[in-house]
Amino acid sequence: MLLGVLLHSATMYSTIDGVWWMKDPQTGRWADALILFVHAFRLPVFFVMAGFFACLLKEKRGWQAMLENRMARLGVPFLLALISIFPILRAFSLYSHFAARGPEPFAATLNWFASGRFGQTLEPGHMWFLETLLWTLLLALPLMRFLDRLDHPALRRVLTARWGWAALAPLTFLTLLMTEAGVLDTPKGFTPHWHVVAAYFVFFAFGWGLYRNRELLPSLRRGGWPEILAAIALLAPTLVAIITELENRDTRLWTPFLTVAAGTALTCWLMIYGLIGLFLRRCSEPSPLSRYLSDSAYWVYLVHPIALVTIQLPMTALPAPAFVKFLLGIAFAVPALYWTYDRWARPTWVGVILNGRRHPRGLPVLHQQPVPPQTCPEPAGD
Repeated sequence: MLLGVLLHSATMYSTIDGVWWMKDPQTGRWADALILFVHAFRLPVFFVMAGFFACLLKEKRGWQAMLENRMARLGVPFLLALISIFPILRAFSLYSHFAARGPEPFAATLNWFASGRFGQTLEPGHMWFLETLLWTLLLALPLMRFLDRLDHPALRRVLTARWGWAALAPLTFLTLLMTEAGVLDTPKGFTPHWHVVAAYFVFFAFGWGLYRNRELLPSLRRGGWPEILAAIALLAPTLVAIITELENRDTRLWTPFLTVAAGTALTCWLMIYGLIGLFLRRCSEPSPLSRYLSDSAYWVYLVHPIALVTIQLPMTALPAPAFVKFLLGIAFAVPALYWTYDRWARPTWVGVILNGRRHPRGLPVLHQQPVPPQTCPEPAGD
């Protein structure tokens, strides 16, 4: 979720049109590379975690209680964000639009809202991943028998194999053949985009299978920096290929398209295996800081565009390099997000909605014993 702040700070300075609804006069290819790399694995990792903990809840409480819990944790924040965060972001977007085209942008923005067009433009925005996860959960219900058979010996062999990521990449490659440019699409609107749901269901099912075979988690500890460095090495050819695609948008160039799809599929699975191994080795014991960061992640992601735009919009007039503005945006947004979380969310009813309970401000005090890697405690808030 913190990578979402990094990603959306970079989109402001990307040379690619349409990746964000604001664009700074200063742009750079470094932003394109950063976006392509982070986008390839950030939400796949999230959906692996979502499948893992959905299976945990299902086995502990049953599928109905699992679904009710997920709807409360996903559906309610999604609806509240639509009526609170999205209008603010729309106002920023309109102000930026009118400021670039004439005087009195504030009055023009108010007139636009008064015209009644807001309802026609309502969309999930950066909350689209919540909608996609809700569709994924609903798809999981009729496929529950399939998911519960993911303790099959074939999957166990993939989990324990040194090159397990290579066995799973072809599945993602096939789902990426249905996308626009060979990367995971970002849907708009409230109707399900089934090719997007299918792509993320692969990661969700892997996470589900990971919980079903949780006794094999120690075998994944060997993953780490070799896989991550291999994923980084794939960035250059994938970036060159997608730039070629974007420069020829009216024509389907199959070689660049397939290169992007293959690079994206390999990158996401290399990062999944590398990060699982790295975190199993380095972050298996309880930590007050990691617990706090985990609790705050939901709030940080939902609110971060407001914090970013608050600083990015006035910086458009700043004659500074794009990378400097990118760093300034993060330096402002991250402290602001944690300050607001600690005061406005963590100890309030907002914290109950996001985390399942109120927490006192500041780092928590942990009393439990260190958790062995092969065991899986129930997550806080569930």
